Amino acid sequence: MSSHDPETPRQPLARHLAGPLTDEDAPVLVLSHGITDSAACWADAVGRWSASGYRIVALDARGHGDSPRWDEGDLADQDTAGARLAADLTDALEDLRAHGLDGSGPLRAPLIAVGHSMGGVTSLDVAARCPDLLDAVVAEDPAFVTPAWRRLLALDAVRRVRDMRQVAADPEARVRLEQAAHPTWPPVEVRASVEASCGVDLRFIALGCVSPPTPWQEVIDSLAVPTLIVTGTDRVVLRGDNLTNITVRANPWISTAVVLGAPHCVRRTFPERFHAVTDPWLAHLPRVRDK
Repeated sequence: MSSHDPETPRQPLARHLAGPLTDEDAPVLVLSHGITDSAACWADAVGRWSASGYRIVALDARGHGDSPRWDEGDLADQDTAGARLAADLTDALEDLRAHGLDGSGPLRAPLIAVGHSMGGVTSLDVAARCPDLLDAVVAEDPAFVTPAWRRLLALDAVRRVRDMRQVAADPEARVRLEQAAHPTWPPVEVRASVEASCGVDLRFIALGCVSPPTPWQEVIDSLAVPTLIVTGTDRVVLRGDNLTNITVRANPWISTAVVLGAPHCVRRTFPERFHAVTDPWLAHLPRVRDK
C-alpha cells in the first residue's frame, strides 16, 4: 500500500449517534475509546447519558470499528501515528462545531469530549491545543506515557499483535474468558470489546502507539477548559507519582477523582461509582455554550 497522497483528503472517522438528536440545545458528548476497542464499547454509558439528555457522538478511532484503516505514511513511527490520532479527533470536532450532527448548520450547544485511555489522552491533547473547539473534557485514566514507556510499548507490541490474532481465531473463547475475569463489566461491552479486537488494524497495534506525541507536561499545563480526570488504584496508568505529578502542577482547570480499587477500565468495572463521579460534574457544566 502506498503512503497517503497529501492532495487527497483522508476519510473521516465513523460516527455512531444516540440520544435526543432533535434537541438542538442538548449538550453533545463526543466519545473516544481506548486502543483495540470501538464506539460500541461505550454501550452502557451511551444508554445512561442519552437518558440524561445528552446527545452522543461515539467515534471509532482510525483502524478500529467502522473507521478507515491506516495510511502507511501515518504508520512511520509512534509520533506520526499519534499525531494522526489527534488530527482525526480535531477534524471530527471541527466538523461538528461547523455543521452540527446532521450537517444542517453550526452547533450551538456545548461540546464535551469524553475519552478512555488512548481516547482520553487524545481528547486532552486536542483540548489543550484547540480550547475554542471544546467546552469541557472528561478523561478516564488517560494514557500519558514517558519516552521510556513508549519504548517499552514498542517492545511489547509484538505480543499485543499476537494476542489480537488469538482473539480473532476464537472470539467466543475470549468472550467467556473476559466475562469470567471481569464479572462486573456490562455484558454488552464485553462482547463489543472482543469483537472490536477482532477487526483492529494490526499495523497500528504493531507500533505500540497509545497517544499523541505531545509531552504530558505540556498538555496538562496548556489545558484551559473544565477538565475532569478519573482514575483508579489497581494497575492504572495514573497511579502514585503519575497522578501526583499532574496534581502538583496545580492547573486550576483540572479536577481529579480516584475510584478506590478500580483498574484501568474504571467505568466498566465500577459503572455506578464512575457515573457517581462524572455525571454530577457534567451536570454542573453550563448548558449554554459561552464561547
